[in-house]
Amino acid sequence: MEKKGYALNTIGKHIKTIKTFCNYAWNEGYTTNVRFKGKDFKVNKEITTKIYLIDDEIAKLHNKDLSKYPELEHARDVFLMGCYTGQRISDYNGLTKDDIVTINGVQYFKIRQRKNRKYSRIVHCPITKEIREIMNSRYNGHPPSKIHEQDLNENIKQVGQMLEWDEKIKCEFTKGGKFLTEMIPKYDLIMSHTARPSFCTNKYKAGMSVFDIMLFSGHSTEKEFYKYIRIKNEERAAHIVERGYFNV
Repeated sequence: MEKKGYALNTIGKHIKTIKTFCNYAWNEGYTTNVRFKGKDFKVNKEITTKIYLIDDEIAKLHNKDLSKYPELEHARDVFLMGCYTGQRISDYNGLTKDDIVTINGVQYFKIRQRKNRKYSRIVHCPITKEIREIMNSRYNGHPPSKIHEQDLNENIKQVGQMLEWDEKIKCEFTKGGKFLTEMIPKYDLIMSHTARPSFCTNKYKAGMSVFDIMLFSGHSTEKEFYKYIRIKNEERAAHIVERGYFNV
């Protein structure tokens, strides 16, 4: 896989799948070979460079007139559903009016998260004014229809380019067994998965407690949640100090 130029995390994902099959075969008695448990056959991971959109950027994205480009407009609207709800692409892409419930006079999306259905959670995401504007102005009060994830990724990058989000971001990663560094424009790093860390990071910076953010995002542990906080250590330190935990 390294000879084929695969990224380290991609290789790790395939090894994890192989180990899952091997472990099943061993548990069911199909084999007594436990070589797959050895330390030399492990799943390697690295934290790759990912971005988030700040609230001002999300507002600019929301207000961008794309009426002349219906495909871009559709992709933008679906992506914004993720920014406003904090859900995974599999959960915010394809919401319908049947997912809307009313609690104490407020409307929510009732979402059963798709990842790991055995332990799936139901979350209630409030329908904000921004979401309602999207639904009422272009979709007859319904959420935007489902879009193919590849189309969403391609189109949202194009919208980012139209907004001139061309700041160069330093990206470090391992590919083909080699550690590489590239300077990539921000618009080219925007994808469907950018929506969720944008929600989590912006709510965190706004002072919402991690416990409350996790109620909406559906993260099961703080360890997993903090993987989605895309702020620098100095920003996080300042955030903690501002919460009053230090006598400064």
